[in-house]
Amino acid sequence: MIRKISSFILLISIWMNVQAQQLIPVDTFAVINSMISQVDTNIVVEHILHLQDYGTRKCSSPEALLAQQWIQDQYDSYGLTTEIQDFPIASGNTCSDNIIATQSGNLYPDQYVVIGGHYDSYTFGASAPGADDNASGTSGVMEVARILSQYEFERTIIYCAFSAEEIGLYGSEAYAASAQAQGMNILGYFNMDMIGYRHGNDSLHADMLAPASATPLSNFFKAVNLIYQPAFIVKDAVVVPGGSDHESFNDHGYMGIFPAEEDQYYSPYIHTVNDTVGLSVNSLELAKCHITAQLASVASLARPMGATTIKGIREQSNWKITPNPASDFIIVTSDQSSEARLLIYNMNGAKVLETKLSGKKLISLNCLSKGIFHVQLIAATSVSCKKLVVR
Repeated sequence: MIRKISSFILLISIWMNVQAQQLIPVDTFAVINSMISQVDTNIVVEHILHLQDYGTRKCSSPEALLAQQWIQDQYDSYGLTTEIQDFPIASGNTCSDNIIATQSGNLYPDQYVVIGGHYDSYTFGASAPGADDNASGTSGVMEVARILSQYEFERTIIYCAFSAEEIGLYGSEAYAASAQAQGMNILGYFNMDMIGYRHGNDSLHADMLAPASATPLSNFFKAVNLIYQPAFIVKDAVVVPGGSDHESFNDHGYMGIFPAEEDQYYSPYIHTVNDTVGLSVNSLELAKCHITAQLASVASLARPMGATTIKGIREQSNWKITPNPASDFIIVTSDQSSEARLLIYNMNGAKVLETKLSGKKLISLNCLSKGIFHVQLIAATSVSCKKLVVR
């Protein structure tokens, strides 16, 4: 992840401010629960260690070319169609290339969902292990591909390993510019860059870096995450410490988002010889949460073929909230025979209320501010969500 000298405040756009923008519908697919259950951190850390052990992956180094071939071999082993994208860099020096792996959609092959991260590393010296930045994200994208390649989807999924991010986003810029020139219909780009460092006893969460133009995709990511792993909170970033490959997509008219490990307390070891597994990649639990959220979002947007849809954020008839919109209280009524958990999340993904429900319950809203919330009902055999408006 490239670091900029000056930081700026990210403009946070919440739901009420983007009503005029296109909202991406969110469904719940039972098969995605099976997909995310296959995320294996043993495989992920094995891949991170392999990339770290090249010693450096600076884009102009021979080791970067070895890493490029190894990454392509992994995508080939998943049965994906791979290609190498060459591109120029400003200095005119040789550089390792982008690896692009494609999983064609069965219904809408010309609609694309793209996920990627950069595999090059950087320090001011000869050694640049780059475990967190960004062997972790590279391995995370590979794990998503390993699992999703076993399934069929309506839309095409493209998995990218970009080069030359550290010296100016050259790889992703070349890809996004080419996509725009070809008129590719990319519905969204999901960036994975630095997913393995957890600061102290910080909660398991992601900080969302995205411009206002990508708010619909950001909200989609948050809503999908609420369905499949509600304990992993997605917050809006406050201070943006630098840029990553999602910027290239936004610059070329696409929506690109970057759920980061932490916007202010990211790994202090990046761009040093200490960016290694143990020091810099110190939380496989956090990495697994990031991979799960990205996998679920990519799979949901690409839509599994023939999958049974269980309506998620859309309304369901087996329980209801009245009144809605509400001011002081709500009455939640459910036909569930057993006790269920009721959780309310704000639009930043933070849980603001949790209670138990059996049949009918009056719930005070005194602790909630005005706005839009997601209400989730977790029963023994189902999980469903509704939207609540507090005014």
